[in-house]
Formats: sequence, structure tokens, C-alpha cells
Amino acid sequence: MQSEKHFKVLLYYKYNPIPNPEKFADEHKDFCLMHNLVGRVIISREGINGTCAGSQVDIQAYVDYVHSLSGFEDVWFKQHDADFLPFKSMKIMVKDELVVLREKNIDVSKGGKYLKPEEFHALIEKSLSDNSIVVFDARNMIESKVGKFRNAIAPEIKFFRELPDEMKKYDYIKDKKVLMYCTGGIRCEKASALLIREGFKEVYQLEGGIYNYMKTFPNGYFDGTCFVFDDRMQIIYDENGNAIYGDKIPDKKIISSCDFCGKKSPRVVNDERQSERCLVVCCEDCDEKLDLKKIHTH
Repeated sequence: MQSEKHFKVLLYYKYNPIPNPEKFADEHKDFCLMHNLVGRVIISREGINGTCAGSQVDIQAYVDYVHSLSGFEDVWFKQHDADFLPFKSMKIMVKDELVVLREKNIDVSKGGKYLKPEEFHALIEKSLSDNSIVVFDARNMIESKVGKFRNAIAPEIKFFRELPDEMKKYDYIKDKKVLMYCTGGIRCEKASALLIREGFKEVYQLEGGIYNYMKTFPNGYFDGTCFVFDDRMQIIYDENGNAIYGDKIPDKKIISSCDFCGKKSPRVVNDERQSERCLVVCCEDCDEKLDLKKIHTH
């Protein structure tokens, strides 16, 4: 009998030079379509960054395929089960950067020291009583609104590319021990390298991001839910390391409130009335009341 959760979702990245990203992308797309995979994959001269989903058999074929590519033999696939496909199609895009920072001279090999979830957890616990340690969120405002590490600094940015200018506000933590985190780790690679370049003395990054931490510490120091850029929108993990999303997330885990009425709500949507992507927390009542017909979740 087939399991209720018979789909797999992958989150992964790898900084490794790709001399011909267009050719790489074409071959990648052919493989994904042949195996009925859906998701979003970014390919650049820097490497690959993706989230994709499919049946367990097709996902395993994809993992084997990527691991067969020169330079990508050790890609770390963070994966879990799902009971539906959280993407409508497969999008493979060639871009200048895997995550857009628009900063020159950022060398990810000179980023912060990796901390395993257990090490990160211990230092966060220590930070609650030691002000020489600060926790720093490398994600966007909407992500930290629905979930963040306890006492973390959450920059007021809508897009990752705004981080370099935003960091000018945080010179006062240059001499502190900075614990940085993001969803799966890729933004911390560049963000931590940026901080080190700008003179921050001691910078660390959470290996595998929130994904990795929450699987190890489902009831740890991460409050709220982890925002994900697919149709699930937010996830948490149970004690067995299984992803929980949608209306299965317990109310006690929700920390976000509707931007329009202030009522507690986990509902993140894109307000397409705006000229650029604008994610907001909006409860169903306000959605109906304000007649936001163009708002959708993907």
C-alpha cells in the first residue's frame, strides 16, 4: 500500500563553477521533465541552488543524477516527505547569482565558520545571558515575521540584495560573536563572507540552516514556523523529523499576525496590487473584506 506522503521535497545548493550554465541548464531541464519533477532551480556560473519535488523514485533518480555531475558529487540534499506536490511546474533559470546580493569581491570560501545544530543550539542558549553573542537572521522581513530564533536581530529588508546597506546599522556588533542563519544555508554563505569582509571579527553560520536545526531540535530556540518559497508556505517538524505544514501546524506554533487587522494568522500571500513582489501576512477575513482579488500564494 502506498504511503499517504508519497512525494519527496528537496532543498539544496552547491557553490561550484559552471563554465557553461546555459548548456548545463538545458541538460538539467531535460532530465527533470523526463522524470516529472516540479520546482525551481537556479543555475549560474557560481553553481546551483534549487528546490524540487516528485515521487520517491523520481527524486532518487534526480539525486543520483546530480551526484554524477563533475563537481557536484557531494551535494547535500535536505529532504522530507510531502502529501502533495508544492509546485505547479518545473522552472529552471540561468542567472548571474545563485542568491542576488549584487556585491563584488564576495568569496564564499571566506565565509563564517560552520556550526552544527547542536553547537548552534548551545551558543544560542548561552546568548540568552551573554550579550557578547548575537544571533543574526540573514533572511527577509516576512520570513523572520513568521519565525525566527529567540532574541535574533532581524534586518528590515524585503530582498536579500538590501543586506549590504542594512548592515551599516550594525557596526555595534562588529566585535561580538555573530551567529548567522537562513533557511537552508545558501544566503549565509554570502552574508557571512560579507560581514567578514566588512570587518566583523567572529562570524559563524548554521550548517544546513533552519531546516537542519528544526529536524534536530523541533522544540528548540526557533520560535514560530520556517517560511518556504513554495505552496506549503510555512513548515515545522515533529519529534520524528517529519515536516508539518498547512492547517496541520498547531496554533501554538504560529507567531505571525495579520498585517491588516493584527489577528494571529499564518497566512502569507503575495499582494499583486504592488509594483513588485510584496509578501504580507493576511488572514482570510481581511482578504475577503478588502477584496484583494489579485492576492495569491505562489
